[in-house]
Amino acid sequence: MTKEELMRALLAAAAVAAPIVLAGPAAAEPMPTKTFTSCKQLRAEYSAGIAKNAKAARKAVKKGYRKPLVCKRVYLQVTPALDPNRNGVACEVR
Repeated sequence: MTKEELMRALLAAAAVAAPIVLAGPAAAEPMPTKTFTSCKQLRAEYSAGIAKNAKAARKAVKKGYRKPLVCKRVYLQVTPALDPNRNGVACEVR
């Protein structure tokens, strides 16, 4: 195979693969979100509370609270109602 033939073969393969690669995976259906209206409801599923990020979880542990689960998506669904002190941890437990 000459360089020219090889180049044509590579270009043909790229032309076939480009639409597949550029399209990417199909969009996933959004997961239904569960809302919590009280700490009692939240703690039934997340016993030590929910932290916005690892830094907030570490600070809560240093202050004597149990280590909360870090999940920004869930935390953003419950604030500000369940995190009145705005420390990044909702429904923390000692």
